Amino acid sequence: MSTPKVKILSIDGGGIRGIIPCIILRYIEEHTGQSISSLFDLIAGTSTGGIISVGLTKQESNFQNSFSAAQMLELYVKFGKDIFSDRPRDILSWVSAKLFAKPYDSKDMEALLDRYFGEAKLKDGLSNVLVTTYDIEKGKPFYFSSRLAANDPKENFRLKDVARSTSAAPTYFKPNLLKYDKDNDLAFVDGGVFANNPSILAYSEAKEIWKQRLVKDPALAEADDRGFDAVVTADDNDVPFYLLSLGTGHTVNTIKGAEVKSYRNKDWFEPLMTNVFMRSVAESTHYTMQYLLPDYVDGTPRYQRVNFEIPEAISEMDDASDKNINALVKAAEDFVKKNEALLDKICAVIAG
Repeated sequence: MSTPKVKILSIDGGGIRGIIPCIILRYIEEHTGQSISSLFDLIAGTSTGGIISVGLTKQESNFQNSFSAAQMLELYVKFGKDIFSDRPRDILSWVSAKLFAKPYDSKDMEALLDRYFGEAKLKDGLSNVLVTTYDIEKGKPFYFSSRLAANDPKENFRLKDVARSTSAAPTYFKPNLLKYDKDNDLAFVDGGVFANNPSILAYSEAKEIWKQRLVKDPALAEADDRGFDAVVTADDNDVPFYLLSLGTGHTVNTIKGAEVKSYRNKDWFEPLMTNVFMRSVAESTHYTMQYLLPDYVDGTPRYQRVNFEIPEAISEMDDASDKNINALVKAAEDFVKKNEALLDKICAVIAG
């Protein structure tokens, strides 16, 4: 089995559904006996995945992890209601909330992030981190990078500000306003508006990390259903990366062509936001990653995507009710039980 020299973890956005990757990562930590930050050279995340990423790399003064995957899971299970205050779930209230309600009050969320991350800074993490956000004033993506933070003080944001910015989903939370330098204020919204699955961005960041390693140590360099599914040729002469991409669950509530004939503009909002935009971006990224990181000739993967179907009833990103949280935990734990062989193979690759 080929051994990767750079191991990358990418975690999707998905609100309260961050429970799902936390449970998968808990399994990996338990079965390797190692922390996620020690298993991966780079951890990238969008939105809820960004919160998990900075949490799993935050360090204590003794160079130990502040949080395990199990402890990050606790953030969602115990404190999900502090992020998403309860809203009525009947159809009339749901429509009203989507069209007329104000965003969630961010004070509780900010207090929770302060409790978890305090004054910890981006450059001090136990592994490289890349977290996405979008600056609405400049109309450009912005990337929180520990690599950049290590060399530029203005890039060295507090982790709680990184977490708040990447998860400022439009219609859910107000933008997060941060000072960048004396001439620039930044207005950040959720990175999921352009990269809910940040795998390609993680790949790009890993290539820069790899180039910098090669400068320091040149010896490392020795080192029929077409259309919707990528058809990729195995290749041993590619970058020695392994990338694990974790989703937060998906549904198969497709939009029927006959139904949209009667749609008005307002009818498109929800399906576009939750079904078309988010899932299509994630799937196109998955398609591309299979070409960027093809398997080795011996079958060892360079890239694996772990995501699974969840019932539509538990797919809401902001449903932090006990019932929904318990259902998400059960769905993820059931997936882990049924896919232990797959997860054990992943553990063998990243712990090798």
